[in-house]
Amino acid sequence: MRDKKSVFQLFGETSASIYPLARDVMRPLFKEYFSEQRFYQPLFLAYNLRPEPISADLFQLRNPYANPDSVQEILEDATEAGYLEKVSVSNYRLTQKGSSAIETVHEAFYNHVNQLKEVPADQLKELCSLLAKLVESINQTDLGGRKICFDASFGGHIEVDHGTLAQVDQLLDDLNAFRDDAHIAAWTPVGVDGHTWEILTFVWNSDATTAEALNERLPYRQYTTEDYKGSLEDLVQRGWIEEGAEGYLVTVAGKKIRDEAEAVTNENYFRPWKVLTDSELDRLGALLEELKETNLKMTENDD
Repeated sequence: MRDKKSVFQLFGETSASIYPLARDVMRPLFKEYFSEQRFYQPLFLAYNLRPEPISADLFQLRNPYANPDSVQEILEDATEAGYLEKVSVSNYRLTQKGSSAIETVHEAFYNHVNQLKEVPADQLKELCSLLAKLVESINQTDLGGRKICFDASFGGHIEVDHGTLAQVDQLLDDLNAFRDDAHIAAWTPVGVDGHTWEILTFVWNSDATTAEALNERLPYRQYTTEDYKGSLEDLVQRGWIEEGAEGYLVTVAGKKIRDEAEAVTNENYFRPWKVLTDSELDRLGALLEELKETNLKMTENDD
């Protein structure tokens, strides 16, 4: 029997194997419809949450690891470029230009991947059915607060045909988004902001243990090396990390906090999975693995 964690791993791997199938179609469209690539993420969030307006604070709920000053700047610049309109002091809503940009690129993507017929239609339908069963269980799951990541994915999809590769892609987006909610709900009670928590995670994993390495790994967060130095020192003062010979190391106290949050994340995330039987979990894993391998072969053949 497959374990849940290995199937979850396949969610990310399979999702990542779908976009390259349409990369050549999408690149020119992104250049045509988005004057700056940094506008895409907030516009996509605004589209998915419509008619609810978005703000820098709302964006931070969805992506608590981003620099809030940078987020506000992007919203203002996207407004100046005509993609958003300001509806109050801090709230923004998509204009027709913004909506059309999101709809055009996503419809082109879904239309393209649905033309690919390498995977038998009955397998795609079966995979969609199993994924949808899990997504519906997640939709009924309470994490003690708003599931902003899941809501922004599940609630705003462009309509696609059922039982298709496009629907698989959307359902995988929902499932991966809920993992973000599960983790945010786990670490928020610790009492630090997302920026600080992300740095602790990188030191805990030994992935990036200096301010310079963090800045190199996370340029899209829009923080500076000096910002990372200050946050690392904050974690030292908390007793969660300490200086080592070649960078910072997690302390016993810091490891305990991070390990506990990871355990709670898994509890949150896998709670809805009880809706699947063991045989359904096995079948889901097999279908995902086959789809991933098929997609990777198609991409290799294109190259």
